[in-house]
Amino acid sequence: MESIATSRQTNRIFPPNRTRTVSALALPKVLLCDLDGTLIDTMPILADLATEVIVGMYGIPKVLARELYLTTCGLPFIAQLEDIFPGDARNQAASDLFESGKPARCNSARMPTDTRAALIELQRRGVRIAVSSNNGRENVETFASTADFAFDLVMGYGNGLSKGRPHVQMVERAFGVGRGEMLFIGDSLHDGEIAHVEGLPFVGVAGTFSKESFLLRFPGQPVVHRFSELLGLFESQAAAAVASY
Repeated sequence: MESIATSRQTNRIFPPNRTRTVSALALPKVLLCDLDGTLIDTMPILADLATEVIVGMYGIPKVLARELYLTTCGLPFIAQLEDIFPGDARNQAASDLFESGKPARCNSARMPTDTRAALIELQRRGVRIAVSSNNGRENVETFASTADFAFDLVMGYGNGLSKGRPHVQMVERAFGVGRGEMLFIGDSLHDGEIAHVEGLPFVGVAGTFSKESFLLRFPGQPVVHRFSELLGLFESQAAAAVASY
Protein backbone atom coordinates (compact mmCIF):
# COMPACT_ATOMS: atom_id res chain seq x y z
CA MET A 1 0.00 0.00 0.00
CA GLU A 2 1.49 3.32 -1.04
CA SER A 3 0.10 5.16 2.01
CA ILE A 4 2.11 3.04 4.44
CA ALA A 5 5.53 4.41 5.25
CA THR A 6 8.33 2.02 4.46
CA SER A 7 10.22 0.49 7.36
CA ARG A 8 13.18 2.66 6.35
CA GLN A 9 11.06 5.82 6.68
CA THR A 10 9.24 4.77 9.84
CA ASN A 11 12.18 3.45 11.83
CA ARG A 12 13.95 6.70 12.48
CA ILE A 13 17.13 5.18 13.83
CA PHE A 14 20.08 7.11 12.55
CA PRO A 15 23.58 5.67 12.15
CA PRO A 16 25.28 5.16 15.52
CA ASN A 17 27.03 8.21 16.89
CA ARG A 18 30.45 6.72 17.58
CA THR A 19 32.00 9.98 18.72
CA ARG A 20 29.72 10.52 21.68
CA THR A 21 31.33 9.89 25.06
CA VAL A 22 29.65 9.31 28.41
CA SER A 23 30.74 11.02 31.59
CA ALA A 24 30.07 9.76 35.11
CA LEU A 25 26.37 9.49 35.89
CA ALA A 26 25.92 12.16 38.52
CA LEU A 27 22.88 12.37 40.76
CA PRO A 28 20.61 14.86 38.96
CA LYS A 29 18.68 17.71 40.49
CA VAL A 30 15.63 16.73 38.41
CA LEU A 31 14.76 13.28 37.03
CA LEU A 32 12.40 13.33 34.04
CA CYS A 33 10.53 10.03 33.77
CA ASP A 34 8.68 8.76 30.75
CA LEU A 35 5.44 7.08 31.81
CA ASP A 36 4.26 4.16 29.64
CA GLY A 37 6.88 1.43 29.55
CA THR A 38 9.08 3.24 32.08
CA LEU A 39 7.12 3.92 35.28
CA ILE A 40 4.25 1.57 34.44
CA ASP A 41 4.16 -1.53 32.24
CA THR A 42 1.43 -0.37 29.89
CA MET A 43 3.20 -0.71 26.54
CA PRO A 44 1.79 -4.20 25.81
CA ILE A 45 -1.72 -2.88 26.59
CA LEU A 46 -1.25 0.18 24.38
CA ALA A 47 0.25 -1.92 21.60
CA ASP A 48 -2.82 -4.19 21.67
CA LEU A 49 -5.15 -1.19 21.50
CA ALA A 50 -3.17 0.53 18.75
CA THR A 51 -3.06 -2.68 16.72
CA GLU A 52 -6.84 -3.05 16.94
CA VAL A 53 -7.37 0.55 15.87
CA ILE A 54 -4.89 0.43 12.98
CA VAL A 55 -6.17 -2.89 11.64
CA GLY A 56 -9.78 -1.73 11.88
CA MET A 57 -9.18 1.69 10.35
CA TYR A 58 -6.60 0.93 7.65
CA GLY A 59 -7.12 -2.77 6.96
CA ILE A 60 -3.49 -3.82 7.18
CA PRO A 61 -2.25 -7.13 8.67
CA LYS A 62 -2.19 -7.36 12.45
CA VAL A 63 1.51 -8.21 12.67
CA LEU A 64 2.45 -5.21 10.52
CA ALA A 65 0.15 -2.88 12.48
CA ARG A 66 1.79 -3.81 15.77
CA GLU A 67 5.28 -3.52 14.32
CA LEU A 68 4.58 -0.04 12.95
CA TYR A 69 3.16 1.13 16.26
CA LEU A 70 6.10 -0.11 18.29
CA THR A 71 8.65 1.22 15.81
CA THR A 72 7.28 4.76 16.14
CA CYS A 73 6.41 4.68 19.85
CA GLY A 74 7.46 7.63 21.96
CA LEU A 75 5.59 10.06 19.72
CA PRO A 76 2.00 11.17 20.35
CA PHE A 77 -0.25 8.65 18.58
CA ILE A 78 -1.47 11.20 16.05
CA ALA A 79 2.16 11.90 15.12
CA GLN A 80 2.80 8.15 14.82
CA LEU A 81 -0.11 7.85 12.41
CA GLU A 82 1.13 10.78 10.34
CA ASP A 83 4.51 9.10 10.18
CA ILE A 84 3.03 5.75 9.13
CA PHE A 85 0.17 7.02 6.93
CA PRO A 86 1.25 10.51 5.81
CA GLY A 87 -1.69 12.81 5.08
CA ASP A 88 -4.32 10.06 5.43
CA ALA A 89 -7.74 11.58 6.13
CA ARG A 90 -8.50 8.75 8.58
CA ASN A 91 -5.66 9.63 10.94
CA GLN A 92 -7.58 11.93 13.27
CA ALA A 93 -10.47 9.50 13.66
CA ALA A 94 -8.04 6.67 14.40
CA SER A 95 -6.24 8.82 16.96
CA ASP A 96 -9.53 9.70 18.65
CA LEU A 97 -10.43 5.99 18.90
CA PHE A 98 -7.08 5.18 20.44
CA GLU A 99 -7.13 8.04 22.94
CA SER A 100 -10.71 7.35 24.02
CA GLY A 101 -9.89 3.68 24.58
CA LYS A 102 -6.85 4.23 26.79
CA PRO A 103 -8.49 5.15 30.13
CA ALA A 104 -10.53 1.94 30.40
CA ARG A 105 -7.49 -0.21 29.71
CA CYS A 106 -4.73 1.71 31.47
CA ASN A 107 -6.17 3.60 34.44
CA SER A 108 -5.80 0.57 36.71
CA ALA A 109 -2.06 0.28 36.00
CA ARG A 110 0.16 0.91 39.02
CA MET A 111 3.87 1.35 39.48
CA PRO A 112 5.77 -1.76 40.61
CA THR A 113 6.77 -1.69 44.28
CA ASP A 114 10.48 -1.43 43.47
CA THR A 115 9.89 1.50 41.10
CA ARG A 116 7.99 3.43 43.77
CA ALA A 117 10.68 2.60 46.36
CA ALA A 118 13.38 3.91 44.00
CA LEU A 119 11.48 7.15 43.46
CA ILE A 120 11.07 7.63 47.21
CA GLU A 121 14.79 7.07 47.74
CA LEU A 122 15.72 9.53 44.99
CA GLN A 123 13.45 12.18 46.50
CA ARG A 124 15.05 11.49 49.86
CA ARG A 125 18.41 12.28 48.26
CA GLY A 126 17.06 15.62 47.06
CA VAL A 127 16.11 14.74 43.47
CA ARG A 128 12.95 16.35 42.09
CA ILE A 129 10.83 13.82 40.19
CA ALA A 130 8.93 14.88 37.06
CA VAL A 131 6.74 12.84 34.71
CA SER A 132 7.35 13.67 31.04
CA SER A 133 4.95 11.76 28.80
CA ASN A 134 3.31 12.04 25.39
CA ASN A 135 0.24 10.36 26.84
CA GLY A 136 -2.68 12.77 27.09
CA ARG A 137 -2.50 15.31 29.91
CA GLU A 138 -5.66 14.04 31.63
CA ASN A 139 -4.42 10.44 31.53
CA VAL A 140 -1.06 11.43 33.01
CA GLU A 141 -2.68 13.48 35.76
CA THR A 142 -5.03 10.59 36.57
CA PHE A 143 -2.05 8.27 36.90
CA ALA A 144 -0.26 10.71 39.20
CA SER A 145 -3.30 11.17 41.41
CA THR A 146 -3.54 7.42 42.08
CA ALA A 147 0.20 6.60 42.16
CA ASP A 148 0.66 6.85 45.94
CA PHE A 149 3.72 9.00 45.27
CA ALA A 150 4.09 12.79 45.36
CA PHE A 151 5.58 13.76 42.00
CA ASP A 152 7.12 17.23 41.92
CA LEU A 153 5.86 17.95 38.39
CA VAL A 154 3.50 16.11 36.04
CA MET A 155 3.55 16.83 32.30
CA GLY A 156 1.53 15.19 29.53
CA TYR A 157 0.65 15.89 25.92
CA GLY A 158 -1.73 18.75 25.19
CA ASN A 159 -2.25 22.49 25.60
CA GLY A 160 0.92 23.16 23.63
CA LEU A 161 3.05 20.79 25.71
CA SER A 162 4.78 17.61 24.59
CA LYS A 163 7.72 15.45 25.54
CA GLY A 164 10.91 17.12 24.46
CA ARG A 165 11.73 20.82 24.40
CA PRO A 166 8.38 22.07 25.79
CA HIS A 167 8.66 19.78 28.83
CA VAL A 168 12.36 20.52 29.29
CA GLN A 169 11.69 24.25 29.24
CA MET A 170 8.92 23.82 31.79
CA VAL A 171 11.35 22.00 34.10
CA GLU A 172 13.90 24.79 33.64
CA ARG A 173 11.28 27.37 34.65
CA ALA A 174 9.81 25.34 37.51
CA PHE A 175 13.07 24.40 39.22
CA GLY A 176 15.65 26.85 37.90
CA VAL A 177 18.02 24.10 36.76
CA GLY A 178 20.19 23.65 33.70
CA ARG A 179 19.92 20.75 31.30
CA GLY A 180 23.11 19.18 32.57
CA GLU A 181 21.46 18.98 35.99
CA MET A 182 18.57 16.89 34.63
CA LEU A 183 18.40 13.20 33.72
CA PHE A 184 15.84 11.70 31.35
CA ILE A 185 14.86 8.04 31.60
CA GLY A 186 12.67 6.38 28.97
CA ASP A 187 11.93 3.15 27.15
CA SER A 188 11.93 4.28 23.51
CA LEU A 189 14.64 5.21 21.05
CA HIS A 190 12.66 8.40 20.48
CA ASP A 191 13.26 9.25 24.15
CA GLY A 192 16.97 8.85 23.56
CA GLU A 193 16.74 11.12 20.52
CA ILE A 194 14.99 13.78 22.61
CA ALA A 195 17.73 13.62 25.22
CA HIS A 196 20.42 13.88 22.55
CA VAL A 197 18.79 16.88 20.84
CA GLU A 198 18.06 18.68 24.11
CA GLY A 199 21.43 17.98 25.70
CA LEU A 200 20.13 15.82 28.56
CA PRO A 201 21.89 12.87 30.18
CA PHE A 202 19.84 9.76 29.37
CA VAL A 203 19.22 6.25 30.67
CA GLY A 204 17.34 3.75 28.51
CA VAL A 205 14.93 1.17 29.90
CA ALA A 206 15.11 -2.02 27.84
CA GLY A 207 11.82 -3.76 27.15
CA THR A 208 9.97 -2.02 24.35
CA PHE A 209 13.35 -1.92 22.60
CA SER A 210 16.21 -4.26 23.38
CA LYS A 211 19.34 -3.22 25.23
CA GLU A 212 21.24 -3.91 22.03
CA SER A 213 19.05 -1.45 20.10
CA PHE A 214 19.80 1.29 22.63
CA LEU A 215 23.53 0.57 22.59
CA LEU A 216 23.64 0.50 18.79
CA ARG A 217 22.03 3.91 18.56
CA PHE A 218 23.61 5.44 21.70
CA PRO A 219 26.95 3.72 22.29
CA GLY A 220 28.06 3.79 25.91
CA GLN A 221 24.81 5.17 27.29
CA PRO A 222 23.50 3.41 30.44
CA VAL A 223 20.66 0.93 29.89
CA VAL A 224 18.67 -0.81 32.62
CA HIS A 225 16.05 -3.53 32.49
CA ARG A 226 14.03 -2.24 35.45
CA PHE A 227 13.53 1.33 36.60
CA SER A 228 14.79 0.47 40.08
CA GLU A 229 18.21 -0.42 38.65
CA LEU A 230 18.74 3.31 38.16
CA LEU A 231 19.73 3.62 41.83
CA GLY A 232 22.59 1.22 41.27
CA LEU A 233 24.04 3.44 38.55
CA PHE A 234 24.36 6.34 40.96
CA GLU A 235 25.71 4.09 43.71
CA SER A 236 28.31 2.62 41.35
CA GLN A 237 29.52 6.08 40.43
CA ALA A 238 29.68 7.12 44.07
CA ALA A 239 31.62 3.98 44.98
CA ALA A 240 34.06 4.59 42.11
CA ALA A 241 34.64 8.14 43.27
CA VAL A 242 35.38 6.99 46.83
CA ALA A 243 37.72 4.28 45.59
CA SER A 244 39.68 6.70 43.40
CA TYR A 245 39.99 9.15 46.29
